[in-house]
Amino acid sequence: MPVFAVNYVYGPDTDTRMESRPAHRAWQADLYEAGTILASGPLDNEPVPGGLLLLQAADRKDLDAHLANDPYASIGVIDETIVREWTPVFGPFSHA
Repeated sequence: MPVFAVNYVYGPDTDTRMESRPAHRAWQADLYEAGTILASGPLDNEPVPGGLLLLQAADRKDLDAHLANDPYASIGVIDETIVREWTPVFGPFSHA
């Protein structure tokens, strides 16, 4: 199954994002338990705050459906979502 690296670039409304963080983390926890999220976490704030998620999905359409359910997506705190398919060669996510 393809693995995707998803980089969120957050907008300036930190208060709204922090208010919704518990729902965002619950969404992540559900996907982690299902084996969809392999790893996730915040990126530092330089040059802007963001997050990195590694997800497995059947294809890009399936991935986009998962991302659309992120509570952060519905409240508009993500300024940009950068998605790249990733082929892990070494480490716990490799399929070798």
